[in-house]
Amino acid sequence: MNIYQTLYFMSLAGGMAGLLAWVSQALLVLLIPAGAPTWPSAVIAAALLGGFIGGFTVAFDEKWAGNRLQASWIAMGAVIGIGAGMLSGVLHMPLRAALPGMLPLGTVLGWMMSGALIGTGLGTRWISVNRARLAHGMVGGMCGGFLGGMVFGTMSQWLPGISQAVAFVLTGAGISFGIAFAPIFLRDGVLRFVNSGDPRAIGKLGKKEWAIQEGDSYVLGSHSADLSKTTYGREVDIYLPDGSVAPRHARIYGKDGRFYVTRHPDIMSEAGLRRFILKAQNRSIVSSYELHDQTLIILGRTALMFVAKKARGARR
Repeated sequence: MNIYQTLYFMSLAGGMAGLLAWVSQALLVLLIPAGAPTWPSAVIAAALLGGFIGGFTVAFDEKWAGNRLQASWIAMGAVIGIGAGMLSGVLHMPLRAALPGMLPLGTVLGWMMSGALIGTGLGTRWISVNRARLAHGMVGGMCGGFLGGMVFGTMSQWLPGISQAVAFVLTGAGISFGIAFAPIFLRDGVLRFVNSGDPRAIGKLGKKEWAIQEGDSYVLGSHSADLSKTTYGREVDIYLPDGSVAPRHARIYGKDGRFYVTRHPDIMSEAGLRRFILKAQNRSIVSSYELHDQTLIILGRTALMFVAKKARGARR
């Protein structure tokens, strides 16, 4: 799956999450007594939206990475989404009350706030790769909330039920799309799977690509997610199911507009240097090696290629 297919499926996952959130909140709202304050329904709706988006986003991300789905990670994503959604729901009503004569504007701003908080919460999953992912999540979520708010604010007078459903779907799809789109749009290069001598890697990775941008730091290795001891993120960002690749084999990072590959500290020992292969352009890598357009990287029996968005200088 290439990076553009990722956008499609991430948006689809977010849209499905939004639809499920709308159905769930519609059923739960029926249990609220008539004449009750309106704020509980707003909090419930935002919490459900955040929870479903959080769970679906983590599940898709793990499936895309070739890992087994981790129930604890999906649950953590849902919990973070619920927390962010509840906070946005609590803040939503005072915002609308502060703009009594401008209800459509208050509605749009409320949805944008919900999207921004949910997106920021979900962006914490990738903070180990790049702290900018928090901003990516916030901006992506805000854009998704803007779409949902515009639909709900303009259509609610004529089609209240349908408009809310469409708004939930658009917000869910927009948040998930924004989280995935920002690093792809801002990418400085792509790391592309080429081939492997291990059939498992070929079957798992296929046409896989990873967007790379300034500030990113990816750990590459064979340490699968089901062995990870973390509660939300991965210990290895790019999973390579190759028996000749170390659990934590290499690191690719961007600094000052340039990109490098280096061995992971775990295999910097004399034994690690002998056992685990790391090459770039057929040169063994001991210290950091600068990557240029179409640099071929060999990890164990797996070949990856770094493709720069804008070529800088000649290849080594």
